[in-house]
Amino acid sequence: MKKYTREELKDITIKLIHDFIPELQDAELDEDSTINTDTNIDSLSLIMLVTKAESTFDVRIPRREWSKITTLGELLDKIEKRLPDA
Repeated sequence: MKKYTREELKDITIKLIHDFIPELQDAELDEDSTINTDTNIDSLSLIMLVTKAESTFDVRIPRREWSKITTLGELLDKIEKRLPDA
């Protein structure tokens, strides 16, 4: 399993967001960006984003925690917490 830096996690996750919402290709997203308002992701798209992130990074985020993810940084925290130590 690859060990990711925080910056790599962020870059890959932003690319996932851009894949879901192509009109945000030029948007500057940072860890404080609120996913559902700053990126216009609705709840279904958030679920799809989380599941895509899970498969991309080979992690599982418990569903009970999905509703607690509001910012890009919080999503990165959830992913990073579940990555195996390499």
